[in-house]
Amino acid sequence: MGATTDQYTMSDVKRNDISYRFMANGWGPGYVSQSINWNGTSFNVESLQGTQGSNYEPIGYPTAFCGVYSSSRSGECGLPKPIANIQSLRTGWRWMANGNTAAYNAAYDIWLSNTDSISGHSAFLMVWLRDPAGAQPAGSAKFRQVEVAHAPGPWNIWVGTVGGKPCISYARQEGYDSPELEIDVMDFVRDAAARQITLPGSTILSVAVGFEIWSPLANLRSDDFYVQVQ
Repeated sequence: MGATTDQYTMSDVKRNDISYRFMANGWGPGYVSQSINWNGTSFNVESLQGTQGSNYEPIGYPTAFCGVYSSSRSGECGLPKPIANIQSLRTGWRWMANGNTAAYNAAYDIWLSNTDSISGHSAFLMVWLRDPAGAQPAGSAKFRQVEVAHAPGPWNIWVGTVGGKPCISYARQEGYDSPELEIDVMDFVRDAAARQITLPGSTILSVAVGFEIWSPLANLRSDDFYVQVQ
């Protein structure tokens, strides 16, 4: 456990003896300040100040993750792993808005690669449990109100690019937040393939959860998060 007011603090954490990593991740150009505490894979954004960037960048994306994410890597958690060798990639997340109605999402950020390192990073797969008013995933909506096998729905599917790489986002309809969800990531990978949506990559690098935050807020909580790779 710990607490920070720094922009980029990182800390190795554990849940049930499985290794994860926490990142304060105040990466946006409009970042001003933040105060965050964490305990295992849970964290609380006590306060965050700043403004949306000129290219729609959030103030930051405080996150907990398993695997290789950006320039960082968690301890052993089962990721990265070739998709061909994954039977299931179960994950669950519970978060709490605490009355926050600001511009923020609550999103899984899953990175794919053609290797087991960041050098092969090839695509993003996102699952938005909250789509706020005035914000949207990258690209454009290709499918609306669709079902994904074994994943409570419905979902809107957005297809676009981030940093020149494909970004596929499955998002809840605006105004219909999911504060708790358990899914198999592979159900979304298979769904994208069945819809002929290009999602390049032979390996799942990482599974992360957090909040992309575009306007100031306080006491936004991620209460629990786990990843189970088989």
